[in-house]
Amino acid sequence: MAAPKQKGYKQKFAPTSPSECGKAIRAKEYSNLYLFYGRDTGALDPFVKKLTERLCPKEAQVMNLHTFDAGDQLDMEALADAVQVLPMFAERVVVTLSGLDMDSLPPTKADILRKLIEDIPETTVLMLIAGGEKPYKNRRSLSDKNQRFFEKCQKFGTVVEFAFKSVYEQGKMITAAVKNNGCSISQRDAEYIAQLCLCDTASIAMETEKLCAYANGGTIEREAIDALVIRKVESDGFTLAVNILRGNAAFVFARLTELRAQNYEPMQILSVINMSLADIYRARLARSAGRTDSDCAKDFGYPKNREFAVRKAYDDCMSIDPDRLRRTLTLLSDTELRMKTSSMNDAAAYLAVEQFAASSMA
Repeated sequence: MAAPKQKGYKQKFAPTSPSECGKAIRAKEYSNLYLFYGRDTGALDPFVKKLTERLCPKEAQVMNLHTFDAGDQLDMEALADAVQVLPMFAERVVVTLSGLDMDSLPPTKADILRKLIEDIPETTVLMLIAGGEKPYKNRRSLSDKNQRFFEKCQKFGTVVEFAFKSVYEQGKMITAAVKNNGCSISQRDAEYIAQLCLCDTASIAMETEKLCAYANGGTIEREAIDALVIRKVESDGFTLAVNILRGNAAFVFARLTELRAQNYEPMQILSVINMSLADIYRARLARSAGRTDSDCAKDFGYPKNREFAVRKAYDDCMSIDPDRLRRTLTLLSDTELRMKTSSMNDAAAYLAVEQFAASSMA
C-alpha cells in the first residue's frame, strides 16, 4: 500500500501517467486512494474497470464492491461507512465514486470527502473518478477547487491523468488494432484517423472497428477513411480556416452546409475556425522568429492531441498573406461579438457565420 506523503512538505502537483500506474499495479504496489481524471475517458473507463476487477474479483464484488455517483443524491454517510467497513471473505473492500467535480459538490459534502481521504483503512481502496471536461477551467488547467483537492489526494495516494495521447502514439495503437483485426494500414493513414478523431480513444476504437469491417481483411485506404470516418468539427477547422484565407468559396460554403446539417451550433463552428486561425498566426510568429514547430507547440502549451495542428499550420503559414490573416481575425472577432451580444435565432446565427466567411474571402 502506498504510504501518505510526509506532512509539511509542499510537493509540486505532478500526476502519474497511466503507464506508470499500470506498472505499479502489475507489481502489486497498490494505493489505498486513487484519483483518476482526464479528458480521454475512452482510456480512463476501461482502466478503472480492469483495476476494479483486479482488486475485487467478480466473485467477491457482491459484498465488497461499493459504487457511488457524485450527483445530487450522493449519501456521504453511506460513502464513509463503505470506506470504513471490513472486507467480507476477501482481501479488501473497493469503493468507487464516479462523476466527481469539486466545483459542483456542495461544501458540506466536499469537507467530508476531504477528511475521508485522510483516514482510509489498509483493507480499503477508494477510487475517485473525475473524467471528462468538468474538472477543467480551460484547455490547459484544472479549476482551482479541483486543483487543490487533487493536490491533497496526491499526498495520500495516487493521482493519474488520462490526457489525450499524441497523434503518433495513437497511430501506433491504431496500426496494432487494425493488424489484430486481420487488416493493414499505413502509419500515415493511422495518424490521419487519430487527427480526425482528435486522439479520443473511444472515437478511435469505434471508427477503427468500422473501417476494419469495411476492409474485410484488406488494406484500409485513405479513400475509405474520408468516406466512413465521422469527422469532429474541431478536426477540420484548419481546413476551413485555410480555405477561407485562400478564398476557396465553393469548399467553404459546402462544408458549412454539411456542418449545419450535422446540427453543429453556429458558435461552435466559429470557435473552431478561430482556434485554427490562432494556430496559423502562432506558427507564422514562430517561423518569423526562427523557432521550430516543436518550439511553437511548447511555447504556447499545446496538448499532445493538438501538436499536429501546429505542424500543419507551420507548413502552410508562410504562403498566407499576413494582412489577410489579420483582417480575417478582426472580422471573426466582430462576428463573434455580434452573435454574443445580439438575440439571434439559429437561422440568423448561421447567416452571420456565412457572412463572416464571405467577407473574409472578398
